[in-house]
Amino acid sequence: MQQKKTPGKNHFRLICKNSLRWHRVNSKSLVFLLLLLTCSFVFPLFSELYAQNTLQDEIRVDLVVEPLLDKYGEPAVNEDGTFYPCDRFGIIYNIELVNDVDFEGIEFSYDSEVFNMFNSTDFNSPSGICSFEILPSASVGTYTIYLTAYGSHITGDNESVIHEATVAAAVQVVAYDPHFTQTLTYTIPTSNASSYDMPFAIIIRYEGNGPDYNLDQRAIIDNYTWTGYAQKTPEMDNLQQTLTPDLTISSFLNQTSNTQFLTQGIDTKNSQTVLIVDGQNFTNEELPKTFFWETNTNHTYLWTQTLHVNENERFEWQASITFPPQINPNIPANQSMAQEDLQNQLLDQINSKNGTLTTTPFGNTVTAMYTHNKDLEQIAKDTSVTKDQTLTNLNNAPNYFTSQQRYAKLQYQLNPIVTKELVNQNFTNNLVYSLSIGCDIFGTPKFFEANFTCEYEFFDKPINTTAYKWDSNLQNWSIDNTITIDITFESALNITTTDILRSNLEEQTTDPVALQMALEDLYDSGIQRFIGIGSIEANLKRTSPLYYNLNIQAGNQQKVTLQKTVQINFQTNNTYNLPLNFDPNSPLQTTVFSDSTQNTILQLDAPKELGGLTNITVYQITNLPNENANTLPKEQLNLKPLKSLELTIPQEQVQMPPEHEQFIQYYTGYSTILEGILGFQGQTQIAIQKDKATTALTQQGNALLYVEATNVWGTVFHQIIAVQPYSAPKWEIPFNQVTTYLVVIVIVAIILSFIVHMIRVKQ
Repeated sequence: MQQKKTPGKNHFRLICKNSLRWHRVNSKSLVFLLLLLTCSFVFPLFSELYAQNTLQDEIRVDLVVEPLLDKYGEPAVNEDGTFYPCDRFGIIYNIELVNDVDFEGIEFSYDSEVFNMFNSTDFNSPSGICSFEILPSASVGTYTIYLTAYGSHITGDNESVIHEATVAAAVQVVAYDPHFTQTLTYTIPTSNASSYDMPFAIIIRYEGNGPDYNLDQRAIIDNYTWTGYAQKTPEMDNLQQTLTPDLTISSFLNQTSNTQFLTQGIDTKNSQTVLIVDGQNFTNEELPKTFFWETNTNHTYLWTQTLHVNENERFEWQASITFPPQINPNIPANQSMAQEDLQNQLLDQINSKNGTLTTTPFGNTVTAMYTHNKDLEQIAKDTSVTKDQTLTNLNNAPNYFTSQQRYAKLQYQLNPIVTKELVNQNFTNNLVYSLSIGCDIFGTPKFFEANFTCEYEFFDKPINTTAYKWDSNLQNWSIDNTITIDITFESALNITTTDILRSNLEEQTTDPVALQMALEDLYDSGIQRFIGIGSIEANLKRTSPLYYNLNIQAGNQQKVTLQKTVQINFQTNNTYNLPLNFDPNSPLQTTVFSDSTQNTILQLDAPKELGGLTNITVYQITNLPNENANTLPKEQLNLKPLKSLELTIPQEQVQMPPEHEQFIQYYTGYSTILEGILGFQGQTQIAIQKDKATTALTQQGNALLYVEATNVWGTVFHQIIAVQPYSAPKWEIPFNQVTTYLVVIVIVAIILSFIVHMIRVKQ
C-alpha cells in the first residue's frame, strides 16, 4: 500500500535502489541501539527529549531527538526540554522493514527558516543520525520535523510496490532573555597593594529566563565589556575663602551684602558656563565672582553638572556649600524647628546644585565642589596598555546558570601598570567601573549592567622591627642578632575591620547564599603574631579601623615587655617601623647649638636606631675625679640636675571615614592615644641656664654637662658635653658694691639737701 507524503517547507530525500532483505535491515537496528547507548553516555543528565515510532504493515520507524554539545562541551538544551536559537540537536532514527520489503531511502521535511541540517551519516542505510541547528533568527514557537521512510517489494506478478511511513518530532524554541540580580560588589583584600590592584567581585543571582522567569531554562555568562573612570579632587587652594565671606565696614554701613561664588576642584581652564546667577552666565575663568547686593534679598543660582575638558576628561559637580547656611525663610519666627528638620535642610543644600540664596549683612559664600574624572581607557593609553589588557577576567570557565546553580562570583582585576599610572596622576579618590556581562551565543546578544565603585585604600601594612646596635669599628649601625623579638597586634576596639566589611556586605543584601559567598573572601581579625631574631619584616593585616594593642617582648637573656596602644595609618602603605635598641654604648648625638657664659642650647638628634626616646635629663658635673670623665661610671661623678624633659609627642586626631561613622562610639576614651611611633624620633633643642656652679673642670677651661637619655626599652644612653663655664655679664655689679654705692648716694643727697637749706635760711 502506498502512503501519502507529509508536506513540508523543505524536503531532503534519498532513495536507494539496493535490494536489502529484511534480515539485513534487522541487523541495522543494532546500529540504532548502539547510537542510543552512546547518547546515554554523552548526555547522562538528559533522557530522550522526544521519541516516537510508527508501524505500518511493512515499515516500522523509530526516532529519538537528543541534544548535542555546545562549544563549551555542555548539552545544548534547557532542563524543560526547550531550545534556544543556535542550539543544536541530533535526530537518531531506525527503520525496520518486514514482509520482504526492501529499503529505498528517507526524507526529512522541516521549516528552513528555523532549522538547518548541517551533518548526517548513513543516509543510505535504515539507521543513522542527522544533526540540526536552530537558526539565530528563529522565532519563538513549537516546530515539527518530519521523517518519511520508503520501502518497496516485488509482487508475484513481478511488479514493484512502494511503501512509506512518516514520523514527526516536535521541537520547542524559546527566546533567550535571562534576568540577573547584582547582589554584592566588593574589593577582595588579597595583597599588600592598594585596592586598585586587588581583584573585585560581583556576585550575581539568576532569576530565570523570559517573561515568566523560568528557572528550568538555562543562562550563560562568557563575555563582558567595560567602561570606567577614575576620580581625583585637587587640593583646595583657599579653604578659608570657601567658608568666610569677605566682610567690609562699608557693607554694614551701606546695608549691602558681599556675596561671592567660587569653585573648588576645577584645576584647568574651561570656557563652558559653570554658573548661572539670576539668569546671568559665568565661566570658571570668571570666578570667584563677587556681587554687592542689598541685604535680605533673594537670588537664584545653578551650577553646571558636567564640564567636559575633552572626550576623555570632565569635571563632575559633587556638592555645594553655602556659608552662612541658609534656613527656610518661610518658617514663622515663632515656630521652633526640630533638629532633624534643620539637618535635613542643610543636607538638601549640600546635595543640590541649584538653590535660592537670601543675602545676610555678614556676607555669603557659595562654593561648588567638583571632582576631576578621567576615563580609565585613556589612562591605560598613557602607558601603552590596550583596553583588552586593562581589565582581566579572572573567571576561568563560562558560568552556567540553572535552577540548581543560580549564583556566580565574577572576579576582575586591573592591570598593575595602569594602577601605577593612576597613582602617578593622583586619581586616588575612587575608581568607577561599569560592566556589561552576558553572552551572544544564542543569536541576539544579551548583556546586563553591573556597576562597582572601588575606593582607594590599603588592607595590608608593611612592618619592620629591627634591633640595632652600634658598631664602633665600622662606625655605623648594625643589626643586633642576639635579640629575640616576639610581637603581637590586636584590635584595640570592640569593632574590627572584618566586622565593618561584614556590615557593609549585609547592608547590600539580605540574600544568605550571596552573603556567605562574599564572607569567604574576608580574612580573620584575630591576634597577629610575628617572631624573629634581630629583625622582622612582615605584612600586618588591617584588622582594626585605627588603633591596635601592641605587645612586644624582646631582649636576649633578660626580656623586656612593652604594652602600648598605638595608632597605625592604613591610608598609605608606608612601612611601619618599630626600632629596638638594647645597646647602652650606642652614641647619643647631642651637639652644642649655641653657647655663652650664661646659657647653652643643646641640639638632640634622635635617629630611629636609638629605639625611640622617652625622656632626657641634663646634669652638670660638679666634681671630676680625673681628667678622663668618659671613662668613669656615672656613680663616680658628682652630678647636679639642670633640666629634664619628657619627649613623647601627643598624636594628632585622625578622622573616622564617613562610611564608618556608625562605629564612632567605639572610639570613646581613645582621644589621647599617643602617636604610633614608640618614643621620640627626630630633632629637638634643650635650653640650659647656667649659674655660678657651672665652673671649669678641664685643663681647657670648660665646664662639663652630662646628658642622659632613656628609650622605651629602658636602655640608657649618655654623652658628656663641654661648654663654657659661667661668668657674670660685664655690666653686672656685685650686690655688696650696689649697697655701698646706694649708701654713698643717699649720704651725698642728704648733705646737698642740708647745704641748700642753710643757704636759704641765711638769705
